[in-house]
Amino acid sequence: MPPIIKPVGPKPKLGPNQYEVFGQVYETMQENVGYLEIGIASWYGKKFHGRLTAMGETYDMFELTAAHKALPLPTVVKVTNLDNGRSIIVRVNDRGPFHDDRLIDLSWGAARALGFENQGTAPVVIEALDEVNHPELGKLKHPESYYLQVGAFTSRAGAVKQLKEVKLAVPEGVPARILTSEIKTGVLYKVWIGPLDDQKEESLVALRIRDRNLGKALRVKVE
Repeated sequence: MPPIIKPVGPKPKLGPNQYEVFGQVYETMQENVGYLEIGIASWYGKKFHGRLTAMGETYDMFELTAAHKALPLPTVVKVTNLDNGRSIIVRVNDRGPFHDDRLIDLSWGAARALGFENQGTAPVVIEALDEVNHPELGKLKHPESYYLQVGAFTSRAGAVKQLKEVKLAVPEGVPARILTSEIKTGVLYKVWIGPLDDQKEESLVALRIRDRNLGKALRVKVE
């Protein structure tokens, strides 16, 4: 019996703020004012050196540029490596990284400036520089952002267990996640809470963590 061949309809039409990579549709942001996010950074180098970016520019692995799945192109951002405190300013001119667990793909030169060119990834904070991206708005004051680290584990299972308990402890709506850091002896999995709105919320969360014997919350401030 011959196989039943079902007619294949036309592919859904993508919207003006959408694009498709490897069969997955991604949404792009229409605005970048006030953007600030924490996540994992990776980097790309020789394999893509000389190719065209999503903006049609030639990728130079030695320049301070980056790829982001959603930010408008171009967007100038400050990237801070949470492992060593180093910060640089890069220009987002490409799309990627197309991995669910990664937030931004930096050029090799940017990764080198941040001190993680000899490892695959690093935990970072990304902040759009509104005064550069939107000079017409004037100097905008960015509120300080507070984060708490409540554990660092060599086993991902340990971090997952801690994260579940942390989510039960913190107020509803407060973000908590696992950040991965590559170290000489392997991988470190850190449980982070934040961003928190202010010192009052930070104190409340830290108190809940202590009361539930989930360890000491280490504070990190991002200006």
